[in-house]
Amino acid sequence: MTVKVQKQGHSLMIPIPANYHVKEHAEYQLVMDDDNGILSFIPVHKNIFEQNPDYDFHASLKEMSLPDNGKLVGKENVRE
Repeated sequence: MTVKVQKQGHSLMIPIPANYHVKEHAEYQLVMDDDNGILSFIPVHKNIFEQNPDYDFHASLKEMSLPDNGKLVGKENVRE
């Protein structure tokens, strides 16, 4: 499918067809590969612990008898 870049005010817009089921007001980080011009739209994920910063994840794991090897596996944003 081909879409055409459109100017709206001081911005350029790329329409997303409805059949892609992207929700209105969804947030994406835009990344452009300088070598080949590929645009990637990466969904912005919210920190699920932001609403309750005092939540003790490790205590909850112990309370539920769930194992944790203590090793980070990705881009965890943790406080020690």
